Amino acid sequence: MKKRYNWLNHLFNFLAVILGVYLAFYVNERAKQAASKKELSLLVNAMVNDLSADIKAYEDYHVPVNQNHYQLIDSLIGLLTLGDIAGSEGLLAGTIQLENYIPNNTIYNSIKSSGKLQLIEDINIQEALSDFYDGTVMECTAKNEIQAEYLFDNVLPWLVSNTDLAVMELVHKEDLLVFKNTLIIYQTIIEQKTAHYEYIVDKAGALKEKLKLLE
Repeated sequence: MKKRYNWLNHLFNFLAVILGVYLAFYVNERAKQAASKKELSLLVNAMVNDLSADIKAYEDYHVPVNQNHYQLIDSLIGLLTLGDIAGSEGLLAGTIQLENYIPNNTIYNSIKSSGKLQLIEDINIQEALSDFYDGTVMECTAKNEIQAEYLFDNVLPWLVSNTDLAVMELVHKEDLLVFKNTLIIYQTIIEQKTAHYEYIVDKAGALKEKLKLLE
């Protein structure tokens, strides 16, 4: 009877040790998950704030500024078509304007690289994040670069060769066709970029509302 008691006692002690280790591991994992979810909640909140700031930046400044730039180029093309040199010279300075902006993707990249994106259980929200930051934002970066490259590779070289930049006067007025054609292409680039900025505003607004469900 005593041997049986000792055997059962050892068994219960062994089970108690196993259970204790399991509970410690379980509690530790739960604590890690809770800490990760709390961190994710803070990051999501920061991302919502970034999206709000991005939307405001586009709506209050970058969309209207680029729309005005498009209209200025359009007016300049019209004056060149009419042969109005004096009027054209008055708008030359505006051609070298460049206002680019991309949404802040630092927090998203941090969540993605750390693997915490998997803590977002809603697959639709995961896909929305990837679609916006890995798709829409990257396309925005590309469109910004296209405008900058075209400005520095085509518009500015023509102005340097044919304009007195100190007073913004055309010094070679015989053939402005190349300049006009250059501006027509440049105007299209600005138009496409500005349209994408407006698209970003809509996408960012929709994404922000989805992320608020995680807060």
